[in-house]
Amino acid sequence: MHIIKCKVCKETASHHKQLIKRYPDYHCKPVNSSGDIQSKIALIGLAPGLHGANKTGVPFTSDFSGEVIRKILDKLCLQDIFITNAVRCYPKNNKPSSIMINNCQIHTKREFKSLSNLKVVISLGTTAYYQILKLYNISRKNHKFYHGKITNLDNTTSLIASYHCSKLNFNTHRINLVMLEKIFYKAKEVACCE
Repeated sequence: MHIIKCKVCKETASHHKQLIKRYPDYHCKPVNSSGDIQSKIALIGLAPGLHGANKTGVPFTSDFSGEVIRKILDKLCLQDIFITNAVRCYPKNNKPSSIMINNCQIHTKREFKSLSNLKVVISLGTTAYYQILKLYNISRKNHKFYHGKITNLDNTTSLIASYHCSKLNFNTHRINLVMLEKIFYKAKEVACCE
């Protein structure tokens, strides 16, 4: 199934119809992943931002989080990274429901099956982190989220957890550019050494 045509979450499909009336030039549909499926590094965020991927149809573009991520990717020359979100649609009030998260798991599973060279996954925020653990059948109970945590997903792939690079997290000093850059440096290091 092509993700842009996905209408599994009825409430979200209805929400998109309302959004397109307010923002007729916006994408306002489920957002596909972007980047190179041959990449050794994948980045998974939470969901499209209202004026970010919901506007452009490309993950991590056109908003604060997108600018932060793109700046780091440029600095570290990581142009071929695979980028996706745990939830593919902009959620009402910017808060994805557990139904949306669970329904989108099928898309994450399909995408990650296609990443044959994958060595490292960077998860931004707890939702993305726990979705990847679920994908690899790893218990949440024994792998609590914390910034910088590295988990072996299988014999060849590691997961590096990070706080999300949202404007709120930056403004409250939960995360800053240096902290986030260290996560990406680590991912690059692990991907190159594997």
